[in-house]
Amino acid sequence: MPNSQPLSRPHCFSGKLLTVEDLTQEQTYVIEKLKRHNRSLHGFGVVFGLRVTIDAGKIKISSGMALDCAGNEIVIPSDQSLSPPPVDWRVAFVTVKYGERCEGVVQQNEPSAVVEAFELILAKDNENRGHRHERARWLSCGKVHGLTVAKIKRVEKGWRVDRRYRPPVIK
Repeated sequence: MPNSQPLSRPHCFSGKLLTVEDLTQEQTYVIEKLKRHNRSLHGFGVVFGLRVTIDAGKIKISSGMALDCAGNEIVIPSDQSLSPPPVDWRVAFVTVKYGERCEGVVQQNEPSAVVEAFELILAKDNENRGHRHERARWLSCGKVHGLTVAKIKRVEKGWRVDRRYRPPVIK
């Protein structure tokens, strides 16, 4: 199992002064425990939604959720669209990637919140290539990278979703 190092969390007791490091360690523990669960028990792939269509020259991605190989939950809360790839591309892969951004009230040069986010990418390569599956479950490699949800091909009249491509799916 990738990244199966023991996790550590703060031990709290009456009278202990909690520091920023203690609270950060507690958050890291919970986040890593969930990611380990996702990687080990579910693998990686689309949980629901994230259907790709092409309409009026735009690439449309429906709302949905996926797990990446690191165990991150990628949530796309509303339908999205992308411009088509450059004209010299013959094939492109629609990829979703986990991200985070800082926002909120800034105090002592630090933002007050970290918000989970996503990125939509048109890539020349399939990010899922080389991954194995076992008993209908895609095995995560434990590394941070995007999840390819569709392959599109250039045709005479623009772009078309390649229906033969099957993205990894969480079952």
